[in-house]
Amino acid sequence: MGRRARRTLWKVNQVPIVIEPAAKLDIRSARDYYSDKGENTSERFRDELTELFDLLARHPEAVAVAFGRTRLKPMRCFPYIIGYIYFEGVVHVTGVQYGGLGWDEFERRQF
Repeated sequence: MGRRARRTLWKVNQVPIVIEPAAKLDIRSARDYYSDKGENTSERFRDELTELFDLLARHPEAVAVAFGRTRLKPMRCFPYIIGYIYFEGVVHVTGVQYGGLGWDEFERRQF
């Protein structure tokens, strides 16, 4: 009789994500920009953003605080940064900004 390999499954709880109104405008603006940039670019942007939101929901404290309570998570394939605040068990996305703009806008945004 052989031994069966055991797999350990980790159940990771997810916290809620609230996309603040300014961040919704940022996302819409970026998707509009990428809709003119070639086949499926806007969809790829949306898909990566969805993956990052899922990651933040599972591991909201994995990203270090950049300033105040704001954490900044860069996107992998697009030059955008997601700004968010993890407060009382909820991720509040405050912005999705082009990385070349600097952090000034993130510092002004709260929820």
